[in-house]
Amino acid sequence: MTALRHIARRAPLSRLFFVFLLAVGIVPLALSSVLLIQQNREILETQERSYLTRAAETLSVELSSYLASTRRQLQQLGGAVLATPPVRDVEGKLRSSWFAGYLEDFLVSNPNVVALRVLSGGGNGPYLAPDDLSPAVQTAMDGTFQDAVDSGGRSYRFVVVPAGGAPLTVIAVPIFDAEGAPQVFVEAAIRLRPMEVLFQQEAEGDAAVFLIQRDGTMLWWGAADPQTVQGLATSRLVRDFVDSPLSMTQEYVLRQGGSAVRILGRASPVPETGWGVIVQKPAAAAYTPVREMIAKAALSTAVLLGLAFLLAGSLARRLSQPIQRLSDGAAEMASGNFGRRLEGSDLGRELNDLASNFNLMSGYVEEYVSQLKDAAQLNRELFLGVLKAFAAAIDAKDPYTRGHSERVARYSRAIAAHLGLARDQQEQAWVAGLIHDVGKIGVEDRILRKGTTLSREEFEQMKLHTVIGARIMSQIDQLHEVVPVIRSHHESLDGTGYPDGLAGDRIALMTRIVAVADTADAITTDRPYQRGFTPAAALARLEELVGSRFDARVVAAFMAAHEAGDIELPGRSEAPAAQPDPVDLSVSH
Repeated sequence: MTALRHIARRAPLSRLFFVFLLAVGIVPLALSSVLLIQQNREILETQERSYLTRAAETLSVELSSYLASTRRQLQQLGGAVLATPPVRDVEGKLRSSWFAGYLEDFLVSNPNVVALRVLSGGGNGPYLAPDDLSPAVQTAMDGTFQDAVDSGGRSYRFVVVPAGGAPLTVIAVPIFDAEGAPQVFVEAAIRLRPMEVLFQQEAEGDAAVFLIQRDGTMLWWGAADPQTVQGLATSRLVRDFVDSPLSMTQEYVLRQGGSAVRILGRASPVPETGWGVIVQKPAAAAYTPVREMIAKAALSTAVLLGLAFLLAGSLARRLSQPIQRLSDGAAEMASGNFGRRLEGSDLGRELNDLASNFNLMSGYVEEYVSQLKDAAQLNRELFLGVLKAFAAAIDAKDPYTRGHSERVARYSRAIAAHLGLARDQQEQAWVAGLIHDVGKIGVEDRILRKGTTLSREEFEQMKLHTVIGARIMSQIDQLHEVVPVIRSHHESLDGTGYPDGLAGDRIALMTRIVAVADTADAITTDRPYQRGFTPAAALARLEELVGSRFDARVVAAFMAAHEAGDIELPGRSEAPAAQPDPVDLSVSH
């Protein structure tokens, strides 16, 4: 409950209205649609499975009945042989003229019988077959006869004639005498034309029909491609049927056309032969009605939900718009825009009064903030003026370096700009350059004004101006980011600088900027003991010190600023006779 209250407090009012309208109308609609779709999907999937089951079972029953009927006819034919008076032995009966006529009549009345023979146990007897009978059929008949002799029972073999690809079944049926001993074997090769019709009917859509032996060997697969046949032969459905030849429905995956396809298959046994009929269909095709139902239901639901969303959104905006305008106005005031005014609302007197009071408050705040900005700008200008005066006072102690701090400040800001630093960092660089030598206020005038090279003791005192300056400015909170620059602007990348001997990344970027600006101005300014470098010589000198004293990026930014005209170096047009070391120069004044 606490969490819900927290969310309600932080959520926009329009969203709360929207959620409320959803909860009242849209959510029940969506839930009922989802439940209805799920229920219909289960019904359609069950119907499709039932259809596949009926198809496989119908095929297996039809095939079994057809073969059983043919077998009984063959048994009747063989029984006629044994029923004749036993004036001769069995082989004699088989050679009789009346029996030859009887066989011919049998073939005429059974057009699906391709070849027919009636044999004794020794394999002798009449044989009726066309002259162009396939050797494969003859081989199958020989094998079936031998199976029947060996087993003493009926035998079946399935043959596909290569010439036309028509399926044939060879049946061998033993005929027993009164004592139960086989006397005659009736054998026929029959067409499965009725089964072909049934198979074709089932395969007209996306379904495929297969016939397998009891051990799982594929007997008939119609127009299926070899990859599908091989995949089915090794599928879980065939393996389970071999283990237990019962009717079963399964889903499995086959490779077709280089991709995996989910298949819905049904296996049903053929009782007469022990074979199995498999009817399979891609799950995507089998469940097409399911997808169509889901698509239609989803579309209608989406339309209703879309209309409900639009209506809810419109009402939510209508109800929350006045309050949202007030919230936006308050947010703009918080961001500094105090000139925002609100229009009146047509949703009640209270909202109109609230808008009027907001506009009145906004006016008061705008006026007050304007006064604060003026005061802040005045304070800033006063602060910067004090810094400039302080820097000018320092430069005034040494008449030869007058304006040095101002120039270093300008150079530092230009370098920061060409380094891509933000404006506030550019301003910080300008301030750091302006007061970098503030510590010279604590150095004796005789050292600052000395016209010759400093002695070792004087040089050590001069070096203290970095520490003195940092100590002085550390008392001012607004300059706490500049204090490290004042202390370290004479440090070198190679660690030979002072006062702390910092090196490499221990020297901050702002300090590196001021160091380059300070040296650039120092070596281009005329001093009593030296003449300033020309601009070209000064730039060359800075490049010489890259890596040892200066950062390569900072020097490159200085060069870019000079080339762009953002830095103008003073100096003579001719080169001086001798140039002192810029490090010594920068620490001397």
